[in-house]
Amino acid sequence: MKSDSSRQWICTRQMAELLSLHRVTLQRLKSAGYFRQGHHFRKANPLAPRSNTLWHEQRVLMRLQAE
Repeated sequence: MKSDSSRQWICTRQMAELLSLHRVTLQRLKSAGYFRQGHHFRKANPLAPRSNTLWHEQRVLMRLQAE
């Protein structure tokens, strides 16, 4: 069973579905600096240069609602 803190971090596909965005749109927002690394997103494996991105569900939702 996953802890509550690990459930807050979800993959790009899940985050895009939750936001009703295409995953590429989410990645473009990330590249444009809309989200902060370590706060809104992080690498699943920090040692791998091409690691998958994990998103903090609540922080991303709050960031989008702030606009």
